[in-house]
Amino acid sequence: MKSAPFGSPPKRELPFINITSLIDVMFLLLIFLLLTTTFNPKLGITLNLPEAKSSEDKHIQSPLRIIVDSKEKIFVSYKESEAPSQTSLNELEKMLSELKNQSSSPKVVLESDGNVPFKTAVAILDILKKNGFTSITIATRQPDQE
Repeated sequence: MKSAPFGSPPKRELPFINITSLIDVMFLLLIFLLLTTTFNPKLGITLNLPEAKSSEDKHIQSPLRIIVDSKEKIFVSYKESEAPSQTSLNELEKMLSELKNQSSSPKVVLESDGNVPFKTAVAILDILKKNGFTSITIATRQPDQE
């Protein structure tokens, strides 16, 4: 066997990257992301609420939310953490008649886009009134300050 002029050449070692610490860092970043992310059930439905100068900030515990978007699609959610599900006026009436039979009727928040025809809002209010829901809040926003 031939040898190099100054002895045998050094053996080449394959490069080695220890990724254990990198995996730990990635798990920590993932946990941080999951803990700091806020989950907002209202995302996905864009509303342009009507303006009202007399509007006030209220937080209602566990309301029945009825949402009407600009295309007159109706969504309902029973809890704040629940994502709204789409429904029709007939299905809404059936849901409300079933809720009427429960011991305590929930407070209702009607969130309607400002471009929704008045007849749609009146139809929903009529269904609510017919089923005995008297505590109804209509969501509005403060006018933009110029």
